[in-house]
Amino acid sequence: MKKIDTLRRISGKGLGLMAKTGFHCPANGFWRPEDRSMDPVFVFEGSLMPAGRGGSTVWLLEDAMFGPPEYPLPAR
Repeated sequence: MKKIDTLRRISGKGLGLMAKTGFHCPANGFWRPEDRSMDPVFVFEGSLMPAGRGGSTVWLLEDAMFGPPEYPLPAR
């Protein structure tokens, strides 16, 4: 299974990532359908991208999580 990092949040139209229904999500974040038919949904990196209202959908990354944690993580 692919490792999911603990990340901090950034926003912006310049993120430029897209993914299609049924493919693995390339990054943690809020994804919105290309046709804006739904509110954004949070998808974890490595998860399968969901279907939109009309079935197969192209998803655009709207708000992502990148970089090191902003605070220390507890010891395991």
